[in-house]
Amino acid sequence: MKSIAANKILYNHISDGELWQDFKNGDKQAFAFLYHRYCNILLQNALGICNDKEMVKDCIHDLFMTIWKNRQRLNIPRSVKAYLLRSVQRKIIRQLKKSRSHFVAYAAQYMEADVVHSIEKKIIADQLYQRQKQYIIKAIEALSRRQKEAVYLKFYANLSYPEIAGKMAISTDAIYNLISKAIDNMQGRLSRNLLYLS
Repeated sequence: MKSIAANKILYNHISDGELWQDFKNGDKQAFAFLYHRYCNILLQNALGICNDKEMVKDCIHDLFMTIWKNRQRLNIPRSVKAYLLRSVQRKIIRQLKKSRSHFVAYAAQYMEADVVHSIEKKIIADQLYQRQKQYIIKAIEALSRRQKEAVYLKFYANLSYPEIAGKMAISTDAIYNLISKAIDNMQGRLSRNLLYLS
């Protein structure tokens, strides 16, 4: 049986595809080496989307537990690195959507000035404020998955259009169109709902 050091030298010279095939066959050391090969890359990339380091680490850990559990059903990706990066990004977006707290914080900041300006009594302002937040949440939920991802990367992660294009693997022009349509959709829904608050 090879030592850990010998295995490390061996795995350093094995391609991602071969490592993936080995872990699919139940090789735990190949799986562990694949994890260590990419964990720092995944962490640094994901922190560009979300600065909650502990949540990012949990998402990376959950991803590797999921692919180990489902290893026999997985195909060998054309690019293991790209597959892992996309999978972690999707997990983070789903986690942020589930908690909604980030979107609500942005929505509250966006709408607060209008509420304070237009309503005199605090209790009425508070009630309308809560209703506005709900309308914004619903407007975001009505967006397509790609629109939500683009809006999040632009307005929460503060990425540039070319950076978003790189992360979503589409052209910069497509990102402009995606975000423009998302904003139009949200404005349409908000204008209809907020008419009832005026």
